[in-house]
Amino acid sequence: MGARGSRLLNWPHVDVWKPALAKAGVIHMREKGQRWKASRMDGFRVLHHTYASVILEAGESVVTLARWLGHSSPTITLDHYAHFMPEAGGKGRAAVDALLGVVPEYVPEDLALT
Repeated sequence: MGARGSRLLNWPHVDVWKPALAKAGVIHMREKGQRWKASRMDGFRVLHHTYASVILEAGESVVTLARWLGHSSPTITLDHYAHFMPEAGGKGRAAVDALLGVVPEYVPEDLALT
């Protein structure tokens, strides 16, 4: 990704997040024309990861989330966030259990017989 593409993906961090933290006194305001200083206190990555995990736990598709996060491939998203998918493996186990006539401990809602 070129410098312009990187800037497009980074604008919320640079133009919204950092100024809000500086205004709140969490980090120092940057000098005019200078870049923001790196700070472990800014929490942008934590916010990013929290957003992604909440979206996956709500059942949104990995492909959609990858697009929203600006990832070049859903594989990147899966590498980082697959463990947040609430039914990871559950549907497969329920399908095999049903095939074998076993009553599973957990049945995903969309596979449950009503």
